[in-house]
Amino acid sequence: MPQRKIPSTASPERFIPHCFLILLMFTGSSLGLAQTQWQNLDSSWLSEIMPAAASFSDKAGDPPVIRAYRSAAQEEVIGYVFTTPDVPPEELGFSGTIHMLIGMDLDGVLTGVKILHYDESYKSFRGDFIGDSGITSGLSGKSVSDEFRLGVDVDAISRATISSWALARGARNAARRVAEIYLTRSDFGIDASYEISALLEIEQKNWEALLAEGFIKEFSTAVDDNSVLSFSVMYMGHGRLGEMLIGARDYSNVERVLSERGAEGNLLLLGMRGSTARLQQRRLALAQGGEIYPSTEGSILFAGTGSAGTLSGSASLAVAMVMDASVDPQQPFRVVYGTGPVGNEFASRDDVQYTMPPGLAEFLFGAANPAPNTAMGLAQDDSGPRLAGLLALLVVGLTLLLVAGTHIKRKFTRG
Repeated sequence: MPQRKIPSTASPERFIPHCFLILLMFTGSSLGLAQTQWQNLDSSWLSEIMPAAASFSDKAGDPPVIRAYRSAAQEEVIGYVFTTPDVPPEELGFSGTIHMLIGMDLDGVLTGVKILHYDESYKSFRGDFIGDSGITSGLSGKSVSDEFRLGVDVDAISRATISSWALARGARNAARRVAEIYLTRSDFGIDASYEISALLEIEQKNWEALLAEGFIKEFSTAVDDNSVLSFSVMYMGHGRLGEMLIGARDYSNVERVLSERGAEGNLLLLGMRGSTARLQQRRLALAQGGEIYPSTEGSILFAGTGSAGTLSGSASLAVAMVMDASVDPQQPFRVVYGTGPVGNEFASRDDVQYTMPPGLAEFLFGAANPAPNTAMGLAQDDSGPRLAGLLALLVVGLTLLLVAGTHIKRKFTRG
């Protein structure tokens, strides 16, 4: 009876799929480990980015940080170590987020930055282009007060502007959020505390209150017989204010585009509703002192869909407008939409006057270190107590002079 041939499990037909499956499982496992490195930190990495520390605590706090100590006894904290996934929102690179481990001393100076993981399509043909660029070494020694501007404060990675931005601003913004909580006695922490408390008053107001108090101005224009385009105008020329109005991610995108274009200037936010598809950028302008300043190429930027921040629910499109350098934002100006014929768009127009509320102007352009208890728009008048103090000193001085004069007179009389 002939024996039945049993197929070998080592045949090429079976061996190849098994190898592929094993390779796939190994690759997936390695990728998963790489993506979670920020949750499983190697102790040597901590010493790498905070070399002055002799020991480290466990991760704790909100946001979570690792405390760095000068000695093994863990008596003196000299800084903090943290990961960017623990301090959201993270900046987006070309294909996703870039996970970083960052060290910062008590003065708000970065002591080191280590890339933990990133998943960029560039890697398929450029290799580890971020790790090999040396950009992280350029971040060491930078203060959270610095702007981290590409090409100015930070060297950009060649042909990877978006990833460079995500890396630089991701490190800066995460460090600033940690400094706001843990470095409250530093110069940056004191300024941040004032800014946060000052803006809190605006953040707590509803849309109607902001309109009533002049933080927001509105106007509309008819783009045809049946369509209307409506604008909500707000000043946005400050980082924390911009993040509050349109959300941190959209404001970061605006800043990135401005950086790429080399554009600078005060920013105005235009929240739009209605026939937004009919918007013609060349019809937008500012007017002040009898002069009209039309928008120029690059001065109008997409700023999101108005789905985040104060603007959420009140606009279907957000546009950032770089104000012409000739327009003084501290003085009344008009936001204009020209309705005239092509080539003479501003022969007729719809517009609204915007005057910055005094509290906002003081916050943005006033004294560098205002009193911490001075609320936005509600600056306390301490002239009365100061005047009373001066009068009291004057009275005391005059009294002393009279007493001294009387004493001298008696002395001479006796003589």
